[in-house]
Amino acid sequence: MAKKSRVEQEPEPKPDLTPMIDIVFNLIIFFMIVSELSNLTVEQLQLAFASEAQDPKKMKTGSSDKVLQVNVLPDGLIKIRGAGYSDDPKMKGAYPSLKEFIEIEAAGYDREEPDPSNPNLAPSKMRVNIRADKETQFKNVQQVFDACQKNGVYKTSLAATKDAPNK
Repeated sequence: MAKKSRVEQEPEPKPDLTPMIDIVFNLIIFFMIVSELSNLTVEQLQLAFASEAQDPKKMKTGSSDKVLQVNVLPDGLIKIRGAGYSDDPKMKGAYPSLKEFIEIEAAGYDREEPDPSNPNLAPSKMRVNIRADKETQFKNVQQVFDACQKNGVYKTSLAATKDAPNK
């Protein structure tokens, strides 16, 4: 009769999945935070209706694809990246100056070649999209246009919706 081998076989090694699971959870948390931060640029507004409104994804953006989103709330407060700004004398001191903010932002962009008829004017390449609530008074939107114009920012657009207004 043959002797049985008493050599014990080691069990098959099992991979430790804990580090991989940790990395997956960290990635999930990272993407959740990043997606929330990207939503800070857009406030929940009821945009005005325009039958000829263009889809911003289909618009030609030119050389600069970064657009500063400026939100004008119904009460006149202007929000950019979640922070409030205003140049309204009634709100003086309560919020930082919109003109100063636009000046600082525009300084970070290149300038266009000046027009030969006006060599002192070199427009900024910065683009601004103004998203105003349909209940906002135009004087509040005009503050944004004034701040842009005073700082040489002429590439502005107004956001609107193609959805028919509720009757």
